[in-house]
Amino acid sequence: MRIAACITLSLGLPALGAAAQPRMLNVGDASIRYEVTGEGPAIVFIHGWAQNLSIWEDQVRAFAPHYRVVRYDRRGYGESTGHADGTADPADLLILLDSLGIQSAHVVGLSAGAHAAINFAAAYPERVRSLVHYGGGPVVDFPGLSPGNAAALFGQIARAHGIDSVRRLVVSSPLFWEPPGRPELAERKRRMMMAYAGRDLLDPRPESGRVPAVRWSQLPNVRVPTLIVNGDHDIPDFLIVADSLVRRMPNARRVVIKDGGHGAHYAQPEQFNTALRQFFTSLPR
Repeated sequence: MRIAACITLSLGLPALGAAAQPRMLNVGDASIRYEVTGEGPAIVFIHGWAQNLSIWEDQVRAFAPHYRVVRYDRRGYGESTGHADGTADPADLLILLDSLGIQSAHVVGLSAGAHAAINFAAAYPERVRSLVHYGGGPVVDFPGLSPGNAAALFGQIARAHGIDSVRRLVVSSPLFWEPPGRPELAERKRRMMMAYAGRDLLDPRPESGRVPAVRWSQLPNVRVPTLIVNGDHDIPDFLIVADSLVRRMPNARRVVIKDGGHGAHYAQPEQFNTALRQFFTSLPR
């Protein structure tokens, strides 16, 4: 079984120093940790599996001078409480935006966070100024590919052998490709996985179905301006997904980050941030 075809993962960087005072928001059956930095049009950054809000440090530094940057821990990850539930993520984001008085935002999601972002855009299009689908895996009913059940396999390993075994397995996967001559990225990978507690694997719960996931047949109905982003060394399955999304979504365009893998946002932050900035400024005001 190919890990790449089974689950969307992400790379990231644990906190380099908080840009703003973290806050907690009660969303009913969970509390969500979030941070807001800067003023201006809102950008929301959503992390992927096994991650937390700290992966976006490079983006906070780049965008906070001109944007209101919102980042948060998805339920069940980081310091947010509750059980991991991808179908509840869009509803949590809606509550967060309402609490901040944000009527619409640029929504950026990485890997599993890209699923949260595209599902939010499908369910609440009036709240999305633009969508950045970054390193996302296949949607429901994607022809020839499936999100799969690697989470179940990882859960079995975690419960039988400990979360450290899962960390070693994930770090050794092709998703952790890094540009040659960049030894500092190995330490970022190590710190990233050490920060992951594995609560979703050690105590898995069924999804609530709170917000339905967008399906392959529904992609033409997702009409918000969309940027599809991948590193050129991302997993082939994810590159196939990107090729298909840009053809199926009527207002989508694509950019590929040179010498970037699944964590291009921190391996090549200047390229990544420039691509997002050019996309945002190209949109009608």
